[in-house]
Amino acid sequence: MRRLAPACLALAAALLGCSPGSSSGEGGGPAEASENSAASSRPAAERQVAYTDRLPIARYSYTEAENTAIESAQQVLTRHCLREYGIAYEPAKPDRDVPRPADRRYGLSSATEAARFGYRPNSDAIRNERIPLPEDALPVFYGNRGAVPDGGERVMYKGKEVPADGCFGQSVKKLSKEYDEPAGSAVASRIATEGYTKSLNASPVREGFRKWSACMQNSGFRYASPMDPLNTPAFKGKTVSAKETKTAIADVRCKEETGLLGIWFKAESRIQKADIERNAKALEGLRTAHHRKVEAARRIVVEG
Repeated sequence: MRRLAPACLALAAALLGCSPGSSSGEGGGPAEASENSAASSRPAAERQVAYTDRLPIARYSYTEAENTAIESAQQVLTRHCLREYGIAYEPAKPDRDVPRPADRRYGLSSATEAARFGYRPNSDAIRNERIPLPEDALPVFYGNRGAVPDGGERVMYKGKEVPADGCFGQSVKKLSKEYDEPAGSAVASRIATEGYTKSLNASPVREGFRKWSACMQNSGFRYASPMDPLNTPAFKGKTVSAKETKTAIADVRCKEETGLLGIWFKAESRIQKADIERNAKALEGLRTAHHRKVEAARRIVVEG
């Protein structure tokens, strides 16, 4: 959702489909007390701290289990639709071994990822899921996806017209049409976006940037804020250079030494909480809609 930095590209979508924390720290998640000493307290494996799914607005998103229920229901509906065309379909089992990447809401936060990938996405966390269908049946699954909207293009399969969005798109729309709450979703999306934007000007965050910048300068890198390295042209090529790796490692180390990540999270949490209070009615409507959709999805899965 955020476009102020590449690391923040899909914030709205992430928040509306993420898993909120369940502890009692600020923002709905675990307390931040030990976060500033994360580097010194790590044993063999790096300690990962989540931010996006512990922010206050994440309470109005789907949990991971709820997302799984909805996706499973979509697959059941898709299977029913494909059956009407004589196509047998069983979705591939999700790859549970794919790791979850470190939270990048505030830029890099993982020294391990910084050392391996620089400022690039964690390629280990990319899922390459293949639809288990013959090539000639894929248009029934996808429909005219990629065609010009309302261009009148029709997809036929063995003499029978296919839904414009394919069986899968039709299944997604079926649940969305009945249970989604666009107005509430728009409010949640706006709060998520504006919370990040406003946090950039919060006094504690600006002071954190100043200290982070001084730390980076001591390591030989001149950047005013953690968003600046993300937009460095030299860090967007095909390969990760030694300079990019060194910069990324220093970036994370300076965030840890200055406590910037915890400071930033707390500042944005305060901003979001105030905005949530002003929009309580719309957000409660969104929460209710989410509950109804998840219950409907679970019924579909049980009925098969």
